[in-house]
Amino acid sequence: MDIIITIPKTTTWEEYQKELDLAESGEYYLNYQTARFPKHAHVGDRCYVVHRGKLKGYMLISGFSNKPFTCTVTGKKYKGNFIQRTGKFYKVKEIPKKSFRSFRYFGVSINDTSGVKINDKP
Repeated sequence: MDIIITIPKTTTWEEYQKELDLAESGEYYLNYQTARFPKHAHVGDRCYVVHRGKLKGYMLISGFSNKPFTCTVTGKKYKGNFIQRTGKFYKVKEIPKKSFRSFRYFGVSINDTSGVKINDKP
């Protein structure tokens, strides 16, 4: 099942883009720290990204890890549970989306009367 995450407001899109560029090669993982792993999300599912109130795009989930790591862009050290993503970032038409913490399960469906309907729940 696809999920959606929020990138902190303190991270600029330019900083995040540097990590996206590194991840596109497949040799670098983006790690999203979470208190618990999503039970219904699996490798290959989509992980949508919200930044400063806008849905920006998605990457495919490439793994789940609880190994500590040091961010190669910021130099910060992290430990905990991480949802890992690597590969291409697929941009989508930006949709307003309120920011939140952790992850949520996410689905997009087409509704004949109102266009795009976004379904999400924690």
